[in-house]
Amino acid sequence: MPEATMTTVTRLEDIPALDAPLHLALGVFDGVHIGHQAVIGRAVEAARREGGLAGVLTFDPHPIRVIAPAKAPSSLLATLGHKARIVGGLGVELLIPLRFDRELASMEADRFLDLLLAAPIRTICVGEDWRFGKGRHGDTEMLQSKAETAGFRLEAVPPVMIDGERVSSTRIRQAIRDGNLSAAATLLGRPYS
Repeated sequence: MPEATMTTVTRLEDIPALDAPLHLALGVFDGVHIGHQAVIGRAVEAARREGGLAGVLTFDPHPIRVIAPAKAPSSLLATLGHKARIVGGLGVELLIPLRFDRELASMEADRFLDLLLAAPIRTICVGEDWRFGKGRHGDTEMLQSKAETAGFRLEAVPPVMIDGERVSSTRIRQAIRDGNLSAAATLLGRPYS
């Protein structure tokens, strides 16, 4: 069976032109580990169930590299190209890699949502602790409030836990630093490459 083509849109302003119901997973998704896959999977499931496009809205470069470069990890778990291949394999049909720069970093959460919701959004899926907008003032509570007035469904996905600990990109980077590639593979849901 031929591989489906994934559409890429790089600006919020261009999303409404897609003119299809959208089911989006929002996040940085560094490494697209099993916790990220749980969030993305909910968007894919919603698109299959209700019709429309399953999409991932992510950021490039990683926001920490713009907001607090001194705190940024020395290396990321996946380049944008690698991330695109992984999410495409999960059934994602639309990739929105927004350029994260000072302008986007200074955008208020309400403005970000207004631009995003100009598109026909049906579902937004995020990790339950996801934050967005200037000063990280946007959160799932704000998204839920907006969902009630704008008519989309919010799916706030709880973290995936392994051995009593939350799966995170930081935990995976530590496993790699420790030379524990087996643990990294378990957390990623695939071999580390």
